[in-house]
Amino acid sequence: MCRHEQFVSVVCKQHYLTFGTDSYFVILTMLLSDLMKLLYTIFILLFSITTFAQTLDGTIKTQSGEPVPLANISVLNSTKGTTSDKQGRFTLILAEGNYQLSISAIGFATQFKNLTITNNAPINLMIRLQVASQQLNEVMVTADNKQQDVQKVPAAITVLGAKQIRDYRLWDITNLTAIAPNLFTVEHGNSTSSNFFNIRGVMGFSNEQAVATYVDGVYQFDYFSAPPLFNDIQSIEILRGPQGTLYGRNAFGGVVNITTKQPGNTPSGYFEATFGNYGQQRYTASLSSPIVANKLFASGSFTYNHRGSIYYNEFTKSGFDRREDYSGNFNLRYLPSANWSLALNAKLENDNDRGSFPWLGSIEEVFAKPYQVNTNNTNVERRKNFNTSLAANYYGKHFNFTSVSSYIDWHAYYEGKGVDYDFTPLDALSTAPDQRQHIFSQEIRFASPSASQSQLKWVAGAYGFTQNTHMNAPTFFGPDYVLLDPKATNAPFTSTSLSRGNNKGYAFFGQATYAITDKLDFTAGIRYDHETRSLNQYTDYEKDPDPVVSSPKQYYKADFNAVTPKFVLSYKLKDNMLLYGSYARGFRAGGLNTNATDPAQVPYQPEHSDNYEIGWKNMLWNNKMKLNLTAFYLEQHNQQISTAMDGINALILNVGEMHNKGVELELTVLPVKGLQIDWNASYSHARYTSLLLYSADAGAVVDFKGNKPINTPPVSSMLAAQYSYDFAGSKHNLSAFIRGEYRYLGSYEFDFINDKNQSAYSLFNSKAGISTIHFELNFWARNITDKKYIAYGSFNSFLLGSPRTYGTTLIAKF
Repeated sequence: MCRHEQFVSVVCKQHYLTFGTDSYFVILTMLLSDLMKLLYTIFILLFSITTFAQTLDGTIKTQSGEPVPLANISVLNSTKGTTSDKQGRFTLILAEGNYQLSISAIGFATQFKNLTITNNAPINLMIRLQVASQQLNEVMVTADNKQQDVQKVPAAITVLGAKQIRDYRLWDITNLTAIAPNLFTVEHGNSTSSNFFNIRGVMGFSNEQAVATYVDGVYQFDYFSAPPLFNDIQSIEILRGPQGTLYGRNAFGGVVNITTKQPGNTPSGYFEATFGNYGQQRYTASLSSPIVANKLFASGSFTYNHRGSIYYNEFTKSGFDRREDYSGNFNLRYLPSANWSLALNAKLENDNDRGSFPWLGSIEEVFAKPYQVNTNNTNVERRKNFNTSLAANYYGKHFNFTSVSSYIDWHAYYEGKGVDYDFTPLDALSTAPDQRQHIFSQEIRFASPSASQSQLKWVAGAYGFTQNTHMNAPTFFGPDYVLLDPKATNAPFTSTSLSRGNNKGYAFFGQATYAITDKLDFTAGIRYDHETRSLNQYTDYEKDPDPVVSSPKQYYKADFNAVTPKFVLSYKLKDNMLLYGSYARGFRAGGLNTNATDPAQVPYQPEHSDNYEIGWKNMLWNNKMKLNLTAFYLEQHNQQISTAMDGINALILNVGEMHNKGVELELTVLPVKGLQIDWNASYSHARYTSLLLYSADAGAVVDFKGNKPINTPPVSSMLAAQYSYDFAGSKHNLSAFIRGEYRYLGSYEFDFINDKNQSAYSLFNSKAGISTIHFELNFWARNITDKKYIAYGSFNSFLLGSPRTYGTTLIAKF
């Protein structure tokens, strides 16, 4: 569902959460701040103890025996790390225990190294790195709230590192479709609220997400709070299937975990400029540097993006959908001691759409007049988002401790009359919602120590949040509205819904993994969530010259609970081969129907999903090939869908039961030197086993059992191939590359009745360029064949996907 559809009473109407008392928020913030100070003091006093330390001396060389200088050596799940000298040598001081090192250097494949520190003689470690063109990177993830090799995690996870994000030219969330198996994102028609994910057929149809989005460890509460533009991203992790135990609310179909680049001891930076058709200009600058060596580090980045109009408005004889956005990201990292790490992050994003949602009312009209609208109401949509967090990590001898405190403030609004909802030159119907949210959250976790040699690894914690919302949603019924509804003889008039609400909740969770043998692990976890929603709402009726008439204020309140367990059994067939089976449950939060006439229908209940999965993960051919296979069966219960059971009053009701089963493949291979091929593919069979909706044709409620869920292609595939050639003997490491991408999506539905759909289609992208140590110049093109396809659709509004775009990018780096 689009948020603008929610404000038009003749189409559908949904609730929005709104502000509670300011005093509650201030008091909670002060208490949590004092609590964090107290916890920090206690940990410093009780756990800053001296333990036995051992010296680790190491040398990093190439396969031919040449030293590798300036290699980064990091001890995972700790504050410790260093850089190799000119002879490739490094030294670390580590206490007794088990560790995993991550070794990376420019031009070489990242490698993990396991080692055990004992009280015996000092350790001398020799590490040989392979050039990146002859060995795949070993990839680190934080899926289980700890750093580990993705191929060792018994879950379906796709990870995109910083290089892959550049290679795919991923600028925003909508570029992620088919990057991972069974992943679909909706290109919605504006740049300010396009956070619509579908994983394995699970997608949100109310204001709550079905796929949880995390940015730097902070949960983004709804479609509009997550920054849709990518700025200085280090990695994107896509976890498929429910992840409710560790990630909680709305990790219903999966999780998208985004991490920005963190500063370190090595100064670095870059400037990037892009120019393309449709007036595309994009500039990014990034700088990272130590302030105090080994203690205090800072980084900052800024992106400015401008794009001219793609759509032409026949009514105004001008362009319609210009975009201008800028965003900033700031990180400050402090290591007060060998065991503590503090990280402060702040993000700011400002989006401006001069003509959002260039929709048309029918599929036939979309293809008959591609990239044209005919509307009298030009709109300007603006969105401001401030997102900040403070993360504290303690790595101790007896346990690890993590605290993540966050605050989100976003405001989305329109100038003028907002979106033209009749899609015509008529002055009939438009809506201009203005909403603002303040969200505060706090999570604390305790976990087994990183260097533990115990067979039992565990994590336990608690989470709490408060979410306050202001909403003013005017719907303008113009003088021409009577042409759409002859009974509306009182037009023109304005109906404005005003609401103030509060949502607060808490959760307790725990997960443990026990090594039954050195090859067989068993994991069990459970989480309990509780939420309380309250809402005050009334409606103003305005018709000149009469005075404003306000409806009586209504107050709504409901409580929701959820328990989400998880069980995993994994077996290590070989050191580079993992087999696992799992069961996990996820939930999506319930809410309130503010327009319900039956009190029993005011609250709608949470959705639940149960996922059964088996997976096989492999690193083969001397780490030149990665092959992962997954099979799943998913059940979705109590699906929240907006429907008018009486044919008039639309409510969100729990009326859907959906089952999906499928298989997924991920393959990365280096067949010859310089050539890398990435391919993922998925097949799924998703059907409703029960779907009770009102049918206008039948004039009654009908069970659409057997129908397909919307925006769920049964087949999807992404194939990417990149060939790089290094010029031997080049003083500045000159290289050239060429890249091609092929994306295939099967047919998908736009409505639950399954009478409006997009047929299967393919898209082609390409990129080529040259690079040196300090510069890169590339030329790119997307949707090369200029394929026309519908990216977004509903029962009465449709949007074409992006046309052919092309441009050039220049990068200067140090």
